[in-house]
Amino acid sequence: MPQSNDAELTELFTAAPNTDVENNEPNAVLGGPPDNTFDLRLQAVAGNTLGASGAAYTLRADCIDETTSERVASMSVGPVNQNFDPGDGWQQIADGSYKKEQAATINRVAARSNHVFRYVGSLVSVNGDVVSFIESNKFIML
Repeated sequence: MPQSNDAELTELFTAAPNTDVENNEPNAVLGGPPDNTFDLRLQAVAGNTLGASGAAYTLRADCIDETTSERVASMSVGPVNQNFDPGDGWQQIADGSYKKEQAATINRVAARSNHVFRYVGSLVSVNGDVVSFIESNKFIML
């Protein structure tokens, strides 16, 4: 659990569409051609003071093609401006802190089939006081 005025990204992983289980081949379809999409799932926690404060922050998840060592803009998310606010998805949990889960549907880039990728996520408050980053699992795009 973070300090009362702090937040941190706790989970960032790829999953098959509409699931919440980490998958290192997120667009694989048993017995069929690859799916054209997959989900990127993110979870964050915030302290009891910050979680409902309304403070603004920026969230992003940059997709890195490990095969070519470059950022893939079309498979990246953000930057997205959000707020620490229950109306923006932050939910108070039993210990008084807050938790947020969200998912983004990512379209695969066919030209990058059989490449290995990872995501680097970051959360930065407007004034730069709260900073958190996380790396996802490595995965292959079929």
